[in-house]
Amino acid sequence: MPLAARLPRPAFWVLAGGGAHGAVQWGTLQAVRETDLAPDALVGTSAGALTGAMIAEDPVSAVTRLGYLWSAMDLTDIIPDGWLGLVRPTNITKASLADSAGERATLERVFQARDFEDLVLPLAAVATDLDSGQPTALDRGSLLDALLASSAIPGVFPPVEINGRYYVDGLASANLPAAVAVERGAASIVVFDTGASAERTVGPSLAQVVPAINAMLAAQQRSASLRAAAQQVPVVYLPTPGGLAGSLDFAGSVSSARSAYELAQSFLIDLHSLAGDSTLPAGLYARPDAFGPGVPGLDDVLRAVVGES
Repeated sequence: MPLAARLPRPAFWVLAGGGAHGAVQWGTLQAVRETDLAPDALVGTSAGALTGAMIAEDPVSAVTRLGYLWSAMDLTDIIPDGWLGLVRPTNITKASLADSAGERATLERVFQARDFEDLVLPLAAVATDLDSGQPTALDRGSLLDALLASSAIPGVFPPVEINGRYYVDGLASANLPAAVAVERGAASIVVFDTGASAERTVGPSLAQVVPAINAMLAAQQRSASLRAAAQQVPVVYLPTPGGLAGSLDFAGSVSSARSAYELAQSFLIDLHSLAGDSTLPAGLYARPDAFGPGVPGLDDVLRAVVGES
Protein backbone atom coordinates (compact mmCIF):
# COMPACT_ATOMS: atom_id res chain seq x y z
CA MET A 1 0.00 0.00 0.00
CA PRO A 2 1.35 3.47 -0.84
CA LEU A 3 2.64 5.34 2.19
CA ALA A 4 0.18 8.20 1.77
CA ALA A 5 -2.73 5.76 1.78
CA ARG A 6 -1.66 4.51 5.20
CA LEU A 7 -2.10 7.93 6.78
CA PRO A 8 -5.73 8.87 7.59
CA ARG A 9 -6.98 12.06 5.94
CA PRO A 10 -6.82 14.92 6.36
CA ALA A 11 -3.04 14.68 6.69
CA PHE A 12 -1.41 17.76 8.21
CA TRP A 13 2.23 18.71 7.85
CA VAL A 14 3.53 20.31 11.06
CA LEU A 15 6.64 22.47 10.76
CA ALA A 16 8.59 23.54 13.84
CA GLY A 17 10.38 26.81 14.44
CA GLY A 18 14.14 27.01 14.65
CA GLY A 19 15.56 30.17 13.10
CA ALA A 20 18.43 29.32 10.79
CA HIS A 21 17.72 25.64 11.41
CA GLY A 22 14.73 26.07 9.11
CA ALA A 23 17.13 24.99 6.36
CA VAL A 24 16.78 21.47 7.79
CA GLN A 25 13.17 21.48 6.56
CA TRP A 26 14.36 22.24 3.04
CA GLY A 27 16.44 19.05 3.08
CA THR A 28 13.68 16.99 4.70
CA LEU A 29 11.17 18.20 2.13
CA GLN A 30 13.44 17.06 -0.69
CA ALA A 31 13.26 13.50 0.69
CA VAL A 32 9.50 13.67 1.22
CA ARG A 33 9.00 14.81 -2.37
CA GLU A 34 10.46 11.46 -3.48
CA THR A 35 7.45 9.72 -1.89
CA ASP A 36 3.71 9.99 -2.49
CA LEU A 37 3.16 12.00 0.69
CA ALA A 38 1.29 15.28 0.25
CA PRO A 39 -0.35 17.62 2.75
CA ASP A 40 -4.02 18.50 3.02
CA ALA A 41 -3.08 21.42 5.29
CA LEU A 42 -0.03 22.90 7.00
CA VAL A 43 0.62 24.30 10.47
CA GLY A 44 3.94 26.02 11.15
CA THR A 45 5.70 28.13 13.75
CA SER A 46 8.31 30.81 13.04
CA ALA A 47 10.77 29.39 10.44
CA GLY A 48 8.34 26.49 10.01
CA ALA A 49 5.58 28.95 9.13
CA LEU A 50 7.88 30.37 6.44
CA THR A 51 8.52 26.90 5.01
CA GLY A 52 4.84 26.06 5.25
CA ALA A 53 3.89 29.23 3.41
CA MET A 54 6.30 28.36 0.60
CA ILE A 55 4.63 24.97 0.23
CA ALA A 56 1.12 26.39 0.56
CA GLU A 57 1.77 29.05 -2.09
CA ASP A 58 3.15 26.63 -4.70
CA PRO A 59 3.68 22.97 -3.68
CA VAL A 60 5.40 22.14 -6.97
CA SER A 61 8.16 24.75 -6.81
CA ALA A 62 8.60 24.87 -3.03
CA VAL A 63 11.77 22.76 -2.87
CA THR A 64 13.50 24.85 -5.54
CA ARG A 65 12.44 28.15 -3.98
CA LEU A 66 13.53 27.04 -0.52
CA GLY A 67 16.89 26.09 -2.00
CA TYR A 68 17.41 29.58 -3.36
CA LEU A 69 16.24 31.11 -0.09
CA TRP A 70 18.35 29.09 2.36
CA SER A 71 21.50 28.94 0.26
CA ALA A 72 21.64 32.75 0.27
CA MET A 73 20.01 33.62 3.62
CA ASP A 74 22.06 35.60 6.12
CA LEU A 75 21.32 37.27 9.46
CA THR A 76 21.41 40.65 7.71
CA ASP A 77 18.34 39.60 5.68
CA ILE A 78 16.28 39.91 8.85
CA ILE A 79 18.48 42.22 10.94
CA PRO A 80 20.22 44.54 8.45
CA ASP A 81 22.89 45.71 10.92
CA GLY A 82 23.56 42.24 12.34
CA TRP A 83 24.44 41.56 15.97
CA LEU A 84 26.41 44.78 16.34
CA GLY A 85 23.33 46.79 15.44
CA LEU A 86 21.33 45.06 18.16
CA VAL A 87 23.64 46.14 20.98
CA ARG A 88 23.91 49.80 20.13
CA PRO A 89 23.32 52.01 23.19
CA THR A 90 20.40 53.69 21.40
CA ASN A 91 18.54 50.35 21.35
CA ILE A 92 18.67 49.67 25.09
CA THR A 93 15.63 51.81 25.94
CA LYS A 94 13.50 50.55 23.06
CA ALA A 95 10.77 47.92 23.31
CA SER A 96 12.85 45.63 21.05
CA LEU A 97 16.44 45.52 19.89
CA ALA A 98 15.51 45.50 16.20
CA ASP A 99 12.55 46.43 14.07
CA SER A 100 10.92 44.04 11.61
CA ALA A 101 11.57 46.12 8.49
CA GLY A 102 14.37 43.87 7.24
CA GLU A 103 12.34 40.70 7.70
CA ARG A 104 9.26 42.25 6.07
CA ALA A 105 11.33 43.32 3.07
CA THR A 106 12.64 39.76 2.73
CA LEU A 107 9.13 38.31 2.91
CA GLU A 108 7.86 40.77 0.31
CA ARG A 109 10.66 39.69 -1.99
CA VAL A 110 10.11 35.97 -1.42
CA PHE A 111 6.31 35.73 -1.64
CA GLN A 112 3.87 36.80 -4.31
CA ALA A 113 0.97 36.01 -1.97
CA ARG A 114 0.01 38.77 0.43
CA ASP A 115 -3.01 37.16 2.08
CA PHE A 116 -3.85 33.63 3.23
CA GLU A 117 -6.59 33.59 0.63
CA ASP A 118 -3.90 33.72 -2.09
CA LEU A 119 -2.46 30.34 -1.04
CA VAL A 120 -3.17 27.03 -2.79
CA LEU A 121 -3.23 24.97 0.44
CA PRO A 122 -4.62 25.83 3.89
CA LEU A 123 -1.94 27.22 6.21
CA ALA A 124 -1.95 28.30 9.84
CA ALA A 125 1.00 30.29 11.23
CA VAL A 126 1.25 29.84 14.99
CA ALA A 127 2.07 32.84 17.18
CA THR A 128 1.79 33.52 20.90
CA ASP A 129 -0.96 35.85 22.10
CA LEU A 130 0.77 38.25 24.50
CA ASP A 131 -2.39 38.74 26.55
CA SER A 132 -3.28 35.09 27.15
CA GLY A 133 0.10 33.46 26.58
CA GLN A 134 -1.64 30.84 24.45
CA PRO A 135 -0.74 29.69 20.92
CA THR A 136 -2.93 31.23 18.22
CA ALA A 137 -3.31 29.78 14.73
CA LEU A 138 -3.36 32.73 12.34
CA ASP A 139 -5.02 31.65 9.10
CA ARG A 140 -6.75 34.62 7.49
CA GLY A 141 -5.99 38.16 6.41
CA SER A 142 -2.41 39.35 5.91
CA LEU A 143 0.02 36.47 5.36
CA LEU A 144 3.07 38.67 5.90
CA ASP A 145 1.79 40.04 9.22
CA ALA A 146 1.14 36.49 10.42
CA LEU A 147 4.63 35.32 9.43
CA LEU A 148 6.18 38.31 11.19
CA ALA A 149 4.12 37.62 14.31
CA SER A 150 5.03 33.94 14.32
CA SER A 151 8.75 34.78 14.25
CA ALA A 152 8.83 37.89 16.48
CA ILE A 153 11.44 36.77 19.04
CA PRO A 154 10.49 38.55 22.29
CA GLY A 155 12.88 41.38 23.05
CA VAL A 156 14.62 41.11 19.69
CA PHE A 157 11.69 41.96 17.40
CA PRO A 158 8.60 44.00 18.31
CA PRO A 159 5.23 42.32 18.88
CA VAL A 160 2.95 42.37 15.85
CA GLU A 161 -0.55 43.81 16.19
CA ILE A 162 -3.28 41.88 14.38
CA ASN A 163 -6.92 42.81 14.87
CA GLY A 164 -6.19 44.70 18.06
CA ARG A 165 -4.15 41.94 19.74
CA TYR A 166 -0.39 41.62 20.04
CA TYR A 167 1.55 38.50 19.08
CA VAL A 168 5.12 37.27 19.44
CA ASP A 169 7.06 34.21 18.29
CA GLY A 170 5.15 30.94 18.53
CA LEU A 171 8.30 29.54 20.17
CA ALA A 172 6.96 30.84 23.46
CA SER A 173 3.88 28.59 23.36
CA ALA A 174 3.96 25.99 20.54
CA ASN A 175 7.26 25.72 18.71
CA LEU A 176 6.28 22.31 17.35
CA PRO A 177 2.51 22.76 16.92
CA ALA A 178 1.41 19.13 16.59
CA ALA A 179 -1.29 19.57 19.24
CA VAL A 180 -2.55 22.64 17.38
CA ALA A 181 -2.89 20.52 14.22
CA VAL A 182 -5.02 17.97 16.08
CA GLU A 183 -7.24 20.77 17.37
CA ARG A 184 -7.68 21.91 13.76
CA GLY A 185 -8.87 18.48 12.63
CA ALA A 186 -5.75 16.56 11.61
CA ALA A 187 -6.35 12.80 11.28
CA SER A 188 -2.62 12.18 10.80
CA ILE A 189 0.51 14.31 11.07
CA VAL A 190 3.92 14.44 9.42
CA VAL A 191 6.41 16.44 11.50
CA PHE A 192 9.20 18.54 10.01
CA ASP A 193 11.44 19.47 12.94
CA THR A 194 14.55 21.66 12.74
CA GLY A 195 17.40 19.63 14.28
CA ALA A 196 19.48 20.38 17.35
CA SER A 197 22.44 22.62 18.05
CA ALA A 198 25.79 21.21 19.09
CA GLU A 199 26.61 21.11 22.78
CA ARG A 200 28.31 24.34 23.71
CA THR A 201 29.23 26.43 26.73
CA VAL A 202 26.67 29.17 27.15
CA GLY A 203 28.28 32.58 27.38
CA PRO A 204 27.00 36.03 28.29
CA SER A 205 26.77 37.45 24.77
CA LEU A 206 23.43 38.05 23.09
CA ALA A 207 24.47 35.79 20.21
CA GLN A 208 24.83 32.92 22.71
CA VAL A 209 21.96 33.64 25.10
CA VAL A 210 19.14 33.95 22.55
CA PRO A 211 19.79 30.61 20.78
CA ALA A 212 20.25 28.85 24.15
CA ILE A 213 16.89 30.06 25.45
CA ASN A 214 15.23 29.13 22.17
CA ALA A 215 16.65 25.60 22.37
CA MET A 216 15.43 25.10 25.94
CA LEU A 217 11.92 26.28 25.17
CA ALA A 218 11.73 24.16 22.04
CA ALA A 219 12.86 20.99 23.84
CA GLN A 220 10.29 21.42 26.61
CA GLN A 221 7.42 21.92 24.19
CA ARG A 222 8.39 19.18 21.75
CA SER A 223 7.66 16.32 24.14
CA ALA A 224 4.37 17.79 25.38
CA SER A 225 3.04 18.50 21.90
CA LEU A 226 4.06 15.14 20.43
CA ARG A 227 2.68 13.25 23.41
CA ALA A 228 -0.69 14.98 23.14
CA ALA A 229 -0.95 14.49 19.37
CA ALA A 230 0.27 10.87 19.22
CA GLN A 231 -2.31 9.76 21.74
CA GLN A 232 -4.99 10.70 19.21
CA VAL A 233 -3.56 10.31 15.68
CA PRO A 234 -0.58 8.70 13.93
CA VAL A 235 2.38 11.07 14.02
CA VAL A 236 5.29 10.49 11.62
CA TYR A 237 8.34 12.26 13.05
CA LEU A 238 10.97 12.76 10.36
CA PRO A 239 14.53 12.56 11.73
CA THR A 240 16.74 15.64 11.80
CA PRO A 241 20.48 16.17 12.31
CA GLY A 242 22.19 17.24 15.52
CA GLY A 243 25.42 19.11 16.01
CA LEU A 244 24.16 22.20 14.20
CA ALA A 245 25.43 25.74 14.66
CA GLY A 246 23.34 28.23 16.63
CA SER A 247 19.78 28.95 15.55
CA LEU A 248 20.79 32.40 14.29
CA ASP A 249 23.89 31.19 12.44
CA PHE A 250 23.04 30.78 8.75
CA ALA A 251 26.50 29.71 7.56
CA GLY A 252 25.79 25.96 7.61
CA SER A 253 22.37 25.98 5.95
CA VAL A 254 23.31 23.92 2.89
CA SER A 255 25.20 21.34 4.93
CA SER A 256 22.29 21.04 7.39
CA ALA A 257 19.85 20.51 4.54
CA ARG A 258 22.02 17.80 3.00
CA SER A 259 22.23 15.89 6.30
CA ALA A 260 18.47 16.22 6.82
CA TYR A 261 17.78 14.87 3.33
CA GLU A 262 19.88 11.76 3.90
CA LEU A 263 18.32 11.03 7.31
CA ALA A 264 14.75 11.53 6.10
CA GLN A 265 15.27 9.50 2.92
CA SER A 266 16.52 6.48 4.87
CA PHE A 267 13.74 6.76 7.44
CA LEU A 268 10.98 6.98 4.83
CA ILE A 269 12.27 3.87 3.08
CA ASP A 270 12.11 1.99 6.39
CA LEU A 271 8.67 3.36 7.19
CA HIS A 272 7.32 2.27 3.82
CA SER A 273 8.64 -1.24 4.35
CA LEU A 274 6.75 -1.77 7.62
CA ALA A 275 4.63 -4.92 7.43
CA GLY A 276 0.93 -4.56 6.75
CA ASP A 277 -1.32 -2.71 4.38
CA SER A 278 -3.72 -1.09 6.81
CA THR A 279 -3.75 2.53 7.91
CA LEU A 280 -1.38 3.40 10.72
CA PRO A 281 -2.98 3.56 14.19
CA ALA A 282 -2.44 6.45 16.59
CA GLY A 283 1.10 6.64 17.91
CA LEU A 284 4.49 8.15 17.33
CA TYR A 285 6.49 6.76 14.39
CA ALA A 286 10.13 7.75 14.83
CA ARG A 287 13.69 6.48 15.02
CA PRO A 288 14.38 4.90 18.42
CA ASP A 289 17.01 7.55 19.19
CA ALA A 290 15.17 10.51 17.66
CA PHE A 291 14.82 12.34 20.98
CA GLY A 292 17.80 11.06 22.94
CA PRO A 293 17.63 8.82 26.01
CA GLY A 294 15.02 9.30 28.68
CA VAL A 295 13.05 12.14 27.15
CA PRO A 296 10.20 12.84 29.62
CA GLY A 297 6.71 12.13 28.34
CA LEU A 298 7.60 10.35 25.12
CA ASP A 299 8.08 6.75 26.26
CA ASP A 300 4.35 6.24 26.74
CA VAL A 301 3.52 7.18 23.13
CA LEU A 302 6.18 5.19 21.32
CA ARG A 303 3.68 2.82 19.69
CA ALA A 304 5.97 2.10 16.76
CA VAL A 305 9.61 2.88 16.16
CA VAL A 306 11.15 2.40 12.76
CA GLY A 307 14.57 0.84 12.29
CA GLU A 308 17.90 1.91 13.68
CA SER A 309 19.72 5.07 12.67
